[in-house]
Amino acid sequence: MKVIAEPPTRSEREVPSRPVVRRRRPLPGGRAVFGGFLVAVAVVGTVAAQQAASGPPKTRYVVAGAPLLAGRAIRADDLTTRAVDLPEPLARRAYQDPGSLVGRVLAATVAPGELVQGSALAQRGPVPGEREVSFTADPARSLGQRIAPGDLVDVYATSGQGEGGRTAAVVRSVRVIDRQGRDGGGAFIFTVALSAPDDVQSLVAAAAAGSLTVVRTTAVQPIRSGG
Repeated sequence: MKVIAEPPTRSEREVPSRPVVRRRRPLPGGRAVFGGFLVAVAVVGTVAAQQAASGPPKTRYVVAGAPLLAGRAIRADDLTTRAVDLPEPLARRAYQDPGSLVGRVLAATVAPGELVQGSALAQRGPVPGEREVSFTADPARSLGQRIAPGDLVDVYATSGQGEGGRTAAVVRSVRVIDRQGRDGGGAFIFTVALSAPDDVQSLVAAAAAGSLTVVRTTAVQPIRSGG
């Protein structure tokens, strides 16, 4: 049997469909906004408290008070200190006591305000292949206490007296690795590093034969040893 659907009546066609109503997400209320503000204030306060607790830097490190040129020995008035926070690797290479650097020779130029680090200082001890030789020199013939470990020096020997005396260079531009106080005879004891065996022989012979004079040449272009 065939079923025929009846068409909708007029009243059914005129009934409009109902619109779909979607509720908007409500904005945060005043209480929620105020709560978020309190959280932000608490975070800022915590950070400020941590900074206040740590305070300003307390450790003072040695810095150059003036331009320090490579090749010269450091004087006390060349240095000053500055309070600064340094990371551990850098702090290990910095110095806190200016007195420990006085007399050291600079291997590199240091600008004013720059940290004085170990890498800027000339080596004190001998390097592989160098020989250590000690000799004595009177303070009047060795600049008193101005020569320090790291300085470069020329050593002259004087034999004879008066018009018959003779002075000649024994070694040139050798590095001082130690200087001790006066011995029993009132002289300084210098230890220098020599690389050439001939220089060792010349210096030992000169020290045994006559008086020696030490000339500081740290700021002078090195000269080949041998006179």
